[in-house]
Amino acid sequence: MSEYFEIAVRWAFAMQMVFWGLNGFFQWIKIPPASPVIDQFVTACIETKFIMPAVKLIEIVFGIFLIINFAVPLSLAAFAPLLFVITGLHLFHNTKPWGVLFCYTLPYCLLVTLHSGSLLRLVH
Repeated sequence: MSEYFEIAVRWAFAMQMVFWGLNGFFQWIKIPPASPVIDQFVTACIETKFIMPAVKLIEIVFGIFLIINFAVPLSLAAFAPLLFVITGLHLFHNTKPWGVLFCYTLPYCLLVTLHSGSLLRLVH
């Protein structure tokens, strides 16, 4: 049963990462305005012409890796800094952070917990 739970959580998280990564390049859906601090941060990342494309590429590549169950510990490690920034921005600068925390942070934390043994082997 836990194997199916892991697959469902991994796919739910990965599909979001791939979708929003591709959306960063193709802009199918306009991101609604957030707090001024978050909007300023995102604008600055976009204006560098490097940071946001790199983030979106990481979301796409490692999201696909999670979908096909390839290099899962490496993928989770690659997502760690992104989730740290996304979670922190929304916790401290979004009056209603629960949507982001529920959709991204919670599944990510569940995956890290489920793969904690293999993540520890990755760093040793």
